[in-house]
Amino acid sequence: MRLLRRRASTFDVQVQDLVLRITAPEEVAEESRAAALSFWEQLQSYALRHPEFRTSKRPIPDVEPDAPAVVREMVAAATAAAVGPMFTFRGAVVDQVGRFLAASVPEVTVACDGDYFIKARRRVKLAVRRHDADPIPIAIEPEPAGVGVSTTLGRGRGGVGPDGLAVVADSCMLADAAAAGVQAIVTKPDGFGVALHYLRRVPGVRGAVVVVGDRIGLCGGVEIVA
Repeated sequence: MRLLRRRASTFDVQVQDLVLRITAPEEVAEESRAAALSFWEQLQSYALRHPEFRTSKRPIPDVEPDAPAVVREMVAAATAAAVGPMFTFRGAVVDQVGRFLAASVPEVTVACDGDYFIKARRRVKLAVRRHDADPIPIAIEPEPAGVGVSTTLGRGRGGVGPDGLAVVADSCMLADAAAAGVQAIVTKPDGFGVALHYLRRVPGVRGAVVVVGDRIGLCGGVEIVA
């Protein structure tokens, strides 16, 4: 019970090239680091034996019988979003550390390069960044098991993509996968409307904000707040 009475602090955990920013009681810092390294080693070990898991941009049909549970979930999330599991790696680490901590603390946030795992008792306000304009604040509803969020400017590859994007889903790995799908769709003719339709059809996506130029599209249970 001592942890439940402690005020949360923010600390960083580095796993290879990923830096996780964790908001939780400071006493769990070492446990967080050990959990993050353990999950990463599971992913790397499986990827070394099955390179397509790390490199495929398209869904892969199945996983080996010895695949860890997190690998199975990543493949399922990527398949639901019609992309490859390579797009779910960062979200998977964020999810696994967040879930590990959520089992023992009432509130926790794990963030990494625009990805979030959020378990909170009240609504959380999150800023969706966008090019050449002020961020758009959205509200994330509380969920006992936590939710995943993927945000991006979408302009990292060849200068194309949405001007702002946030996907809220049952898991961060699913949010990442759906965000990758949006970035591939939105550059096509009529991509803005197609992307919103796509997001509504991905099981487990709770809502999203897509910004292209002066157009702002919403779907699902996402609310823009003041």
